Amino acid sequence: MTIRFTALPTDYARALRRGAPDANGHPPERRPADPDGIPCRHCLQRTRTPYLVLACKPFTTTQPYAETGPIFLCAQDCPSGTCEDRLPAFLTSDSYITRGYDAGERIVYGTGGVTPTPQILSRCRDLLADPAISFVHIRSAANNCFHVRAERAQVLNTR
Repeated sequence: MTIRFTALPTDYARALRRGAPDANGHPPERRPADPDGIPCRHCLQRTRTPYLVLACKPFTTTQPYAETGPIFLCAQDCPSGTCEDRLPAFLTSDSYITRGYDAGERIVYGTGGVTPTPQILSRCRDLLADPAISFVHIRSAANNCFHVRAERAQVLNTR
């Protein structure tokens, strides 16, 4: 199974950079570059450029499991960091929370846990092998902030 790590959509990132309201209805906050770098949820890189801080609800529905929390985003346009079968470069902490969600965007109980970073790809494969799980969130183990979504990559039949 091929795992795709999906960045925030480019259109959404562009809108936020232009001042569109975040999940709490506020414009993103602009911050100067951080010398330690910030994990951008669009390019999936640690960047040392000016950035935005904003509230993000990475779900399409509003329901009890649709968590909202702070994220970082490059203040200037950056390329989408969506990638397959390799961890995004910005996952530099020792571990992250991995948690499975069903097609209704609700947590599948028993799937959440702290996963050492080198084991994230195999943990995503294990979770996504269950047909009840539609996608996996990778979140900060320290703060529960959303980092990236993992899902099954669509395989095209070329015959």
